Amino acid sequence: MKKLYAVILLLAILTALFAGCTGATPDEVLEASTAISVEDVNWTIPVEIDGGESTTYTIAQAKEHELTKIYCSFRYAATESVKDPQVTTAIFEGVKVKDFLADIGYPDAKGLTVYHSHTDYYKVPFEYGEELIQDDQSVIAWIQNKTEIIKNSSTFVAFAAAKGGVNDFCSSITKIIVHP
Repeated sequence: MKKLYAVILLLAILTALFAGCTGATPDEVLEASTAISVEDVNWTIPVEIDGGESTTYTIAQAKEHELTKIYCSFRYAATESVKDPQVTTAIFEGVKVKDFLADIGYPDAKGLTVYHSHTDYYKVPFEYGEELIQDDQSVIAWIQNKTEIIKNSSTFVAFAAAKGGVNDFCSSITKIIVHP
């Protein structure tokens, strides 16, 4: 039993020493070493067209356009530690949805259905109408707050609209359906 206590105490001391030298715990160091930067992010979105053929849209296609920066308010879901949903505002940067629509051959689309991987809070896909998708302040974004990847995202690509409202932000796009 004394050996077990000695090993546990040694591990605790080593962890404290490591954290003191680096300013971070081993978990934080591991997370930082596996973090994806804006330069490293890569994504492809499957795109289905109502009455048309499916295609894909890539970050390479999006980067062919001048990127647009917008301010967007959105809601973080309630968690065990934070009982109420939180609303925040961030800067998002990406390609205008209008440019995306032109790239896939449907510049006059009337709506989008955006599927996402965040099913814990939102159980249904997001529906966006013509007014929002044709607005210059609606983007498919992969940059948040100038230098960060999209937070809380498993796909690193989001739909963000300055005029969308706090419930119209989708942070983990998995598929888009275009309604011509």
